[in-house]
Formats: sequence, structure tokens, C-alpha cells
Amino acid sequence: MHLRTSLRVLALAVLTVAPVFAQQTKAARADTPAASPAPAAPVAAPQGAPAQRDELTPEQKASIKEADRMRIEKARIDAELALADAKRSEELAPLQAEVARLSAERALRLAKASAEAAALEDERAKLERQAGLEAARSSARLTERSNKIRELEAEAKQLQLEAANTVARLSNEIQRFQKEDEARKIASKAKPKYLKDPLVDGVLYISDRRISFNGAVTEQLADYVCTRIAFYNNQSSEFPIFIVVDNSPGGSVAAGYQIQKAMAASKAPVHVIVKGFAASMTAVICTLAERSYCYPNTIILHHQASNVVRGNMTVLKEQIDFTNQWFDRLATPVAKKMGISLQEFVKQMYANDSTGDWQAFGDKAKELKWVDHVVDRIEETAVLDLLPVPVAPPAMMPMPLPQPPTRTEISGVTSRVDDKGRPYFELPALANPFDAWWLYDPQGLYRAR
Repeated sequence: MHLRTSLRVLALAVLTVAPVFAQQTKAARADTPAASPAPAAPVAAPQGAPAQRDELTPEQKASIKEADRMRIEKARIDAELALADAKRSEELAPLQAEVARLSAERALRLAKASAEAAALEDERAKLERQAGLEAARSSARLTERSNKIRELEAEAKQLQLEAANTVARLSNEIQRFQKEDEARKIASKAKPKYLKDPLVDGVLYISDRRISFNGAVTEQLADYVCTRIAFYNNQSSEFPIFIVVDNSPGGSVAAGYQIQKAMAASKAPVHVIVKGFAASMTAVICTLAERSYCYPNTIILHHQASNVVRGNMTVLKEQIDFTNQWFDRLATPVAKKMGISLQEFVKQMYANDSTGDWQAFGDKAKELKWVDHVVDRIEETAVLDLLPVPVAPPAMMPMPLPQPPTRTEISGVTSRVDDKGRPYFELPALANPFDAWWLYDPQGLYRAR
């Protein structure tokens, strides 16, 4: 390309300089006279040919000269322009080559991009077809499952209906059997025996004016017992009220004193029956009752009051003195009934047992005047059926007899297990700050909260 451009420039220069050189040669020939020219006849100039220079006027010569100069200038300018054009073409050649390369690369990239786009479009179409197929399959499965669920629901409803019919039929049969069984369990011909003197020929008859007394003596148990003493007094003051003790280790001094005073204030006589074991505060309640009964092998136990106190020596002394006052007030009537002094009572406690826990079987307890009667037979005449007592509306039962709850509910004592896995009974906290526990517990089963 550079050789071609150089040849073009050289040709333009030759074409430009050749007329000038020819003009100068012609002028030189005109200025040089001929050696021995022979005159020749004038030849007529062809039409349109330029006239001879010497025949021209000075103005014409100047005009011709100016025209020649302008042609030379034009030729020079044309040569310069051609040279500039050649240089520009030479300079633009790399740029044009770069443009061509970039255009080729762009076309190649566009081709690749188009190919990739086409491939992606094909993949997208394929995925859409697969998604549509999967959606159709899922819809079909969902429809199938929905139909199955509806079938199962219908079947379940049918089974429920059949089960309900079966349950209703069985319930009717059970109710019929229960009614028949109730009729067999209810002692329809028997009635509670209400006797002013319930001990007849060595047999003790207990009516439905009965109060269960079990477990530790607490404020809750005292409220339970005292409420029922008041209830039975309002019902009738003619027949005795029975407090039946199965087993009780004693408990709160204040609660026991509350029960004792309720018994003493009752218009109806309150009789205490100990079937198993009565100790401490419960033994005091039994001994000071208007009338008391027990079996020959029932155990009654009296001992001094004890307490668990904390504090400095002064506080300990005050608590011990106060507990001694409780003991003097409650044990003195027991000693008086026995016909001895309180000091003699305490002395005999330790004379009979080194721990001061003076226990005696029923027959011996009667000799000691801790109980009034020893019986071999007790009849619970109020047990007329083995079914729970139905709860009737107040209008149907104007004076309902409160039913005893469980022992824990009555006394507030809860069964627990310590961190070593040993079971124990947790006593409720004493609300009375001047109260004390008077309780027999050699095994440590009862623990104060």
C-alpha cells in the first residue's frame, strides 16, 4: 500500500512539473534567434489555435502568464492535496484495519450470543414443557388424593356413625346393668340407726352423723370437723355426732384446741371413735371427748408437746416456754381425768418409756381413763350403698350433707418425695404465729413447710 501511494504521488508531481518545463523550453527557444532561418511563407494558423506570442499584446501576454502561473499553482495545490490525502489514507489505514477487526469480532460475538440465546431459548422451552407436564401430573395426583380423602372422610363418617350407634347401644346396656347392679348394691331395707345411746350390748352403732378424722391435725382439718359439728347440730341436737379416727399422729396445737372447743360447745353429744391409732393432739381430743370408744388393739399415745424452733438462745427459751404453756393448758385436763397431777402425768410418761412416748392398747387405755369404752364390734349403719352420693340441686336437697374429700384435701398435707427418693408428708405452714406442732412422728415422715 505504501508503494502504491508513493507511485501516485510521483505521477502527480511529473504531471505538474511537465507543463512548466515545456513552457520554459518554449520561451527559451523564442528568445534565441535562429542561425540562418530561411524565410518561409506564413502558414495560416488553424482556426481556434492561439496566436503567436509576438503577435499578442502586452495585456494578453500578462493574462497568459497569469493563467500559466495559476495553472502551476493549481497543480501545486492539487499535488499537496493529493499528498495530504495519501498521508491521511496512510494514517487511517491502521484505524480502518482496527475497525475492521473490531467489526469482525463484534460480528463473531453477536453470532455466538445469538447461538447461546437460541440454546437458552430451547432450554427454556424444554423446561416449560417439563414444568407443564409435571404440573399436569401433580394436578392429576392432587385430584386423585382429594378424591381419596373424600372417600376416606365419607368412610370415617360412616364408621363414626356406626361407632356412635354402637356406643349408644352399649351405653344403654351398661346403664341397664348399672341400674340392676345399683339395685343389688343398695341396702334398700336398711336404714341408719339413730340412737341416743349408740352402745347396745357391747355393739357400737354409728349413724350417718359421722365425721372422718384422719391424718395430721391442721387448720384445714379443724375447719372441716368444726363445720360438720355445726351442721349436724343445726340438723338435730338430739342424737350424737360421731368423730371416727382411723389413724392420726396429732398435729397443730391451735387446730386441735379449736376442735376440742367445738366438741365442748356442741348441743348434740360428740362421741370419738378410734379404730387404729391416735397420738399427741388427737389423743388429747379422744381423752377429753364426752364419750370415746376404741377396739382392744387400738393404740393411744400421750407425750409432751415438742416444737422445732430457730433463733438465738433467748428466742429458743421463749418458744420453749410458750410451748410448755400450751402443754400445761391442754394436758392438765387429761391428767385431771386420770386423777393425777400434771407433774405426775409427765413423770409416768418417762417411767413407761424412756422417750416419754407413753402408748397403751385399748384395754389399758381404758384403765388409764384415756378412753371410755372398749368395744369388739362397730356397725356403720349409714353405709347403705357403694355408689358415690349424687349431687342434687339445692331445691331438691335443702340441707345437703357435705361429702368428705381426700385426706390431703381435708388436712392440707401433701405427699412428696425428697431428693434422696424418700417419701414424706409435707405439713402446711402454721398461720397462727403462736401455734406449735404436737405430733408423734418417730420415723420422720412429717416435715413442716
